[in-house]
Amino acid sequence: MKRTLAAAMLVATNGLAPSAHAATPPLNPHWEDLTGADFIKAVDAAQGVCILPMGSVEKFGPSGPTGTNLYMARFIAYEAVKQEFAVIFPPYFVAQTADVANHRGTIAYSTDLQFKMLEETVREMARNGCRKIVLSNGHSSNMGLIQWFIQSNMAQPKPYTVYATYPAPPRFSPPTPETAQLPADMQPSHPDADGHGGEERISLIMAVRPDLAHPERAHDEPSVKEGAIHPPVQQGVFIGTARYLEAPGSYIGDASGATAKRGKALLAYSAERLVKVLQAVKADNRTAQDMQDFAAQRANPR
Repeated sequence: MKRTLAAAMLVATNGLAPSAHAATPPLNPHWEDLTGADFIKAVDAAQGVCILPMGSVEKFGPSGPTGTNLYMARFIAYEAVKQEFAVIFPPYFVAQTADVANHRGTIAYSTDLQFKMLEETVREMARNGCRKIVLSNGHSSNMGLIQWFIQSNMAQPKPYTVYATYPAPPRFSPPTPETAQLPADMQPSHPDADGHGGEERISLIMAVRPDLAHPERAHDEPSVKEGAIHPPVQQGVFIGTARYLEAPGSYIGDASGATAKRGKALLAYSAERLVKVLQAVKADNRTAQDMQDFAAQRANPR
């Protein structure tokens, strides 16, 4: 019997390579693994904090699975809750992928459905006891959707608060002062190695699902360097075909130098970023009241 994509993702992302990641959270953090009674205990232990790891399903060059961003978002969340417990929502791949829908393997939903699914999912999380919901994004193109969604929530008061973060590793190509200061284990093998389908993401996959990574195929398809191709308009002007032009094969960088060692270092770094977010969210006693105050002023503007 063939498993659905969602079922396959559940199995794959819950098989968390115990030999590589020996530490475990105090309770099972995966929403879909918990019994009804255990779910209540888990939400209580998390102080009502739940994570929605947002990934995507799209082509990732010749070396990475289409679920690369989905796996990354979920594994970062899992590593983070080992240190700061929260409940993790099931695999979520309703993403903004309209600009890469020209490649096979990409799942691209309509804009209306993307927003509606996020709205309904957050509402369901809240209905089940999640009072602080963290949208932990693993797909950069989701950021516009997320910002739009969070700001739209200000139209009416809600009995829950939504936060957003992007804990994934920073961009190493081209190098920046921030990335230059990071440990050697996190650095790319050469300056142009990273990018969509490049060394950084494939290293992460090698750290968590080595069976799905194929760095030996890195040169099976042509790639481009990050920033090598510019849209035919002035800088500072955004056009819808930018991704289509900048990454014609949905492959930027060079995945041939990817290693599990680098992937583990990037995963640990990203998880620590999310840990700090979870700690800040748990300590936040103001945002919910601010939202109520804003809604009251919105109804009676000054």
